[in-house]
Amino acid sequence: MASNIRRFKDDIRNSFIIYALIPVIIITVASYLLSFSGFYRNIVSRNYEYNEQIADTVGSIIGSYQQEADSLSNDVNMRAYLETNHSKSALYETLYNFMNQMETKGSFFVFDDKLKPLIQSTNHIPEYAQGENAKKWGIIGRMLDTPEKVILSRHPALDADSQSLTVGKAIIIEGHVAGFITFDFNKSDLVKLISKNSSTSVVITDHFGYVIACTNELLVNELGKLDMNYRDHSGVVESNEDSQYVTRSEILDGEIRIYTLTSIGYFRSMLILAGLLLSLLFIMLALTTYLSARKIANSKTRVIDDIIRAIENVQNGNLDTRLLVKSNDEFQVFADAYNQMLDDIKNLIEANKEKARQNIISEIKQLESQFNPHFLFNTLEAIRFMVKMNPSSANTMILVLSNLLRYSINNTISEVSLAEDVEYTKNYLFIQKYRFGSLFDYDIRVEEAALDCIVPKLIIQPIIENAIQHGFANRQSLSVKIEAGISGDNLVVIINDDGEGMEPQVLHNIRHILEQHVNHSSHVGLYNVHRRVQLIYGENYGVDITSKHHSGTVVTITLPVNRGGTNVAEGSHR
Repeated sequence: MASNIRRFKDDIRNSFIIYALIPVIIITVASYLLSFSGFYRNIVSRNYEYNEQIADTVGSIIGSYQQEADSLSNDVNMRAYLETNHSKSALYETLYNFMNQMETKGSFFVFDDKLKPLIQSTNHIPEYAQGENAKKWGIIGRMLDTPEKVILSRHPALDADSQSLTVGKAIIIEGHVAGFITFDFNKSDLVKLISKNSSTSVVITDHFGYVIACTNELLVNELGKLDMNYRDHSGVVESNEDSQYVTRSEILDGEIRIYTLTSIGYFRSMLILAGLLLSLLFIMLALTTYLSARKIANSKTRVIDDIIRAIENVQNGNLDTRLLVKSNDEFQVFADAYNQMLDDIKNLIEANKEKARQNIISEIKQLESQFNPHFLFNTLEAIRFMVKMNPSSANTMILVLSNLLRYSINNTISEVSLAEDVEYTKNYLFIQKYRFGSLFDYDIRVEEAALDCIVPKLIIQPIIENAIQHGFANRQSLSVKIEAGISGDNLVVIINDDGEGMEPQVLHNIRHILEQHVNHSSHVGLYNVHRRVQLIYGENYGVDITSKHHSGTVVTITLPVNRGGTNVAEGSHR
């Protein structure tokens, strides 16, 4: 390259550094550090305050039960009852009055020295008071070892209604243990007590790390202990699943430990978002620099004007603009590289278009080809019995089944008229009606104007199959209603059943699955119909589902009104 060629890039670089990069970097980094420092301090402060709140609440409630147990163990009425079997009504009144005053209710028991329940709030005798060895271990054994103390004991809760914590005190009369008084807390009641902040997980453990109650079971290991990553730690704790900020406190003389854990994984997500914002800022900076560079370039060379116009044409989608530069310098090298890049981009775009089209066709064919083998097995089994008992009906059933199979495996047809798909659906319903008899009924109502609308093949049957599979749960009968009509520019198909319906969480999960581009769940029928519709017609169409538990399910399929010509699937009317 000749030494007299002017170095335009040096001028651009100097302008970029002086007028844009340095001030933006300083301002951006300062803002970044200040913002995330404030976010972090807020997380720490809120976690610590919530830990103190939970510790005060739990300590106050359990402390009240401890005081009541200690008070009742020395109560005159309690001793009189154990010695003479008097004052039982007074004890009941005292216990129930105390329980009604408490925010968290527990179960109470009064046992004699043989662990026979004398007074109890529930008929379920706790495990720690059963068996010949009850006095040798657990809370009973600890009360016998230290009868002067109020004992706090954790129990492994097998379910939400099992007790997970017990407060107990031995009743001493004339130097001997004459009985025991205990208060049991259910795991679910303790969980409700600490479930007041959805963004922070709370774990209550004993001093050995065994979990008494928690709002996030993922933090508990297989031994019933708090995960080792978080036990006896405070501050930021890293684990394979997530990063947590942990605050730990001890109450009741260290017998109970309170852990509050706040996920800071989202903190990293905010870092990524900040990076994107920074990228946007630098793009804006690049645009500003470009305008400044153009002003400088106009005073130095006219070649830059041609380059800018070519780049603008490409930004507007014109890939046919070429640079014709014969300056015999670095701009000519740039122009040649630019022209080659355009050729490569156009070739790549055409290749990607063809690949995308083939991928969509392949996915639609794959979704169409999925046929439930259980339905086929059940139908063949029914035909096997009909051949022996009712040969004429068996012949009808075989013809209907052959129509279904011929229609479903015909890969040459992707779209049919709604009337065609309804006829296929009637064949399917005929088989199901024979299978379930009077337990299953259906009704089909299609507007005349909708019959010639073009729809994807197999659009209705998978929905009905799903309704039969899940609607009969805990039901003796099922009715399915199919309606179709024109609403504005849309064809609307509604499949309504009066079956078992769905719980809110199940409905939420299915709607989430329908939003995904890949299905990893077992809900194949609904997803396949929804995915096929969106692949063919776009994101504005598809399947919508509503349901109430014990009150049935409504599935609505929305498609555009399309009355174009199509081939009819062979054999669907035969």
